[in-house]
Amino acid sequence: MAPPLPDDVIPGILLRLSPDDPAGVVRAAAVCKAWRLILADPSFVARYRALHPSAPVLGFLHNQSLLHISRLVPCTSSSFRPSPAADHHMRHAHDCRHGRVLFYDYDYRRPTTGFAVWDPIAGDLHSFEPNIGAWTQQAVLCAAAADGCDHRGCGGGPFIVAAAAMGFGGDDVTAGILGKSSTAQAQFYSSETGKWSIHIYTDVGTPFDLEDRPAALVGDSLYFVGDSGILLRYRYDLLRRRLGKKDRFIIDSDYLSVIKPPEGRRLGNVFVVAAEDGGLGLANLYEESSRLYLWARETVGDAGQWVRRRVIDLKTMLPIRRLEMRPCLCGVAEDGSAIFVSTEDGVFAIGLGSSSKARKVSEVGNVNLMYPFMSFYTESLLLKLAGSKNAAPVGDH
Repeated sequence: MAPPLPDDVIPGILLRLSPDDPAGVVRAAAVCKAWRLILADPSFVARYRALHPSAPVLGFLHNQSLLHISRLVPCTSSSFRPSPAADHHMRHAHDCRHGRVLFYDYDYRRPTTGFAVWDPIAGDLHSFEPNIGAWTQQAVLCAAAADGCDHRGCGGGPFIVAAAAMGFGGDDVTAGILGKSSTAQAQFYSSETGKWSIHIYTDVGTPFDLEDRPAALVGDSLYFVGDSGILLRYRYDLLRRRLGKKDRFIIDSDYLSVIKPPEGRRLGNVFVVAAEDGGLGLANLYEESSRLYLWARETVGDAGQWVRRRVIDLKTMLPIRRLEMRPCLCGVAEDGSAIFVSTEDGVFAIGLGSSSKARKVSEVGNVNLMYPFMSFYTESLLLKLAGSKNAAPVGDH
């Protein structure tokens, strides 16, 4: 029989509990009272947070073709399991950020169709009617994101849903007839007020369409992806603060503007990302190539320019013998730490930090678009333990 572990060694072992394995905390707390008390010690939670500062990806949402079924698929390494609400066959995932999922509910059997923000941890669902066409691009985010919230405990708190589009008015038919437009429009919904903001329009000078790609939150602005990497910048937070003042004179062009893509050939498969320094970045994959290009926006004087930072050869990164079909970019981590590449063999996360490593996160292959779900759920279980001292974590995730 092996000798028991020394008491001073056990905390170091428990600190290595993986952030994407919340069930590991439940199992460890059930081993014995001594382990449970270690996990419930507030100093242990502080050490765990310091060792695991970033939220892990617990799974991702994608929309199945034809049936428009939305579901949250756990990562291969994660023990997290969402509530069944994610598989509602008439809900279409539009965005996922700060522990919240944005759906559009097309179920004609309900009294009203519209947006729904879902918390996969608590299972809460907040529904509200749209005030802008469903054909727009949307983003969901914590209402305190621009104020420095670390999103460790803001689940269930107030949120913002921002919507942007290229076109005139809110008429889907008119936009379709006129084709590409240089008129940008946007507004946002606040769960705190339960209302949509004013609808702003401005001519950005360049006709283009917005792509079905997630927006990136950088600073106080959301960036939506257009044709071949052109970006629509929506300064939603600046507008929100302006609307809260008595002097509410609004110049729409102050809040909606365009950033042109890097010069040269069309970028092809492109996602907007947060760069390593916290600035604005782009990631693109040309159709005829397996090379991932990373760009950063740098300021030169009063102007900005795109600088190519890195090139990653996916053929040497992906642990696949042969790529029958070319890989495609299908998602990006909200903090810019990884980009997700879809292949026939599954989905792989490519680290965008100093060490670019690839790891398989899902067996589901050929996913055109996915929304990673990132959460500090494991840390929240430890905080519950610290609050209760003696009780084991409650939950079946």
